[in-house]
Amino acid sequence: MLIAVLSFIPGNRLPEIEWNLVSVDTVAHFIMYSFLAYAMCLGGLKKNLNLSKPTLYLIILLVGIAYGTSIELIQGFYIYQRFFDTADIFANTIGTIFGVLAARLTSIKLV
Repeated sequence: MLIAVLSFIPGNRLPEIEWNLVSVDTVAHFIMYSFLAYAMCLGGLKKNLNLSKPTLYLIILLVGIAYGTSIELIQGFYIYQRFFDTADIFANTIGTIFGVLAARLTSIKLV
């Protein structure tokens, strides 16, 4: 829900932050989707959904990528001063992959 709320704030209400190395927006997308994927993995592993770990991770990857792409499409068509951005989809996707990999590497100790 937090990702959707932050993604649907009209563009004219967003703070302007200048950072020359990498876009703050790109970093924010990466971090949000990393946390989302990590949390979904841990929740799925603790819930014991009768899925193999590879299947669970694949489902979470697909859900994260679909969710990030859907949010971008909604922004492009329906949110005032927000725009569809393929760079955001890329950051969402890489963040989702990172979150799943982090969960996979830490799940042995956590679950």
